[in-house]
Amino acid sequence: MMQFMAIRQQLLTQIDRGLLAPGKKLPGERQLAETFSTTRVTLREALAVLEAEGRLYRRDRRGWFVAPTPCSYDPTQLSDWQEYFGPYGGQFVWHAQTKKMADAAISDHMLLPPFGQVYEGEGRVCIEQLPVGWIRTFLHPDLFPAVWETGDKARLDHTIRTNRALAMAEVSWSSAWEALASSQSVGLEVAPGTPALTLTRYWRIPQADTWQTVRIDQEWWRQHAVVLCGRSTNQKSGSAQQGD
Repeated sequence: MMQFMAIRQQLLTQIDRGLLAPGKKLPGERQLAETFSTTRVTLREALAVLEAEGRLYRRDRRGWFVAPTPCSYDPTQLSDWQEYFGPYGGQFVWHAQTKKMADAAISDHMLLPPFGQVYEGEGRVCIEQLPVGWIRTFLHPDLFPAVWETGDKARLDHTIRTNRALAMAEVSWSSAWEALASSQSVGLEVAPGTPALTLTRYWRIPQADTWQTVRIDQEWWRQHAVVLCGRSTNQKSGSAQQGD
C-alpha cells in the first residue's frame, strides 16, 4: 500500500472509532507529518483523499477538521433552505436581494419579454457556524411579486404555500462536481479552486401548451455537507424528476 493511503487508513480508523470527533481540529500539518514520519507533501495527499471522501474538511488558513455526518438532501423536496436545513441545526441567511434585467439564459428559461426583469437572491447555509452551502436563486416576478418586501426575513416557502400554481410545480434538478470560483469560495470560506458539489434546480408550471420555468436555484456545497437522495413516483401530478 502506498504511504499516503496507509496514512489515510490510520486517520480514518481513528475517525470511525470516535477518537477524532466531528468538528475536531487536527494537529497542524507539520506535527502530523512528524507523527507519521513522512513529508508534508505525502501527508497532504492523504488529507486530500479524506476530504474527497467527505471525512475531513478544511477552512482557509485555519486547518483541517473532522467532518460531521452529512445531511440527507432531496432537492425535489426543498422550497426554502431554512425550512429544510433547520432540523439539521442549519441556519440560512440572505446576503443579497435584487431585481434586475435577466440575462439571456434566465430570460429564455422563464419566457420573459425583452428587457424583462427577474428577482435574484444570494444566501448562505451554515451548520454549527460553518458555511456549508452557497445559494443563488432566480425568481419570476409574476409569481414572486413581493418576495423581498420582508428583507432578510424573506421565506420562499410562504409564497409557495399560498400560490396553488407554485405548490403544484414540477421540480427537476441536475448536479456535478466543479472547482469553486472566487465568488463562491469567499462565501464558503475556502480557497478558490476547492472542489464542491454544484446543483441546479428548475421549477416549472404548465402554461398553455408548454412548461414555464418560474424559479431557478443554483447551489454550491462543501464536499462533506450533503448526501443527495430522492424518490420516484409514477404519478404525473406533482411528480419529481431528476435531471434537466
